[in-house]
Amino acid sequence: MRADAQRNAARVLAAARRAVASAGLDVSYHEIAREAGVGVGTVYRRYPERGQLMAAVLGDILAELIDTAHRALDCDDAWEGFSSLFTGLALRTAQNAGLSGSLDQHGGPAVAEQRDQLLDLTRRVVERAQREGRLRRDLSWQVVLQLTGAAAAQGCVLGLEPDPAHRHHRAVTVLLDGLRAGGR
Repeated sequence: MRADAQRNAARVLAAARRAVASAGLDVSYHEIAREAGVGVGTVYRRYPERGQLMAAVLGDILAELIDTAHRALDCDDAWEGFSSLFTGLALRTAQNAGLSGSLDQHGGPAVAEQRDQLLDLTRRVVERAQREGRLRRDLSWQVVLQLTGAAAAQGCVLGLEPDPAHRHHRAVTVLLDGLRAGGR
């Protein structure tokens, strides 16, 4: 690929991530092209089928999370590694609401493989922190993973809107305090 074509491809993928995160999976190619600052033909040339675009978006997000999980495993401190992964998962889930449920529908085999890799890495990070006595042992890794979704919740409760600047960080902090072995 020529250098300008590579730049355009990267811009299209980044724009698609932003557009899908804010508008959902039904975002139009025209909106993505506008967000990327390219013509709609560029988007269609790069991703002639919508499934290819969705797989690229999902794959890009999962690759980022897989990298976070690897860094968590490499961290000397099991709690620090776990907290960074938990925080990363919660924040990515919040930023990409609705994408998690679409992995099976829109991802294809490559995305399924990435998802399985992320699940395995998450299990390993959780079990390591539990073995080292840093994370509560009474919760399975699956439950811990599901709690990242609780930290990502965005809705209002009884008419009270969350503070947009801090809503996810506060939830992550409270959940991490509750997950720590032996309390705070």
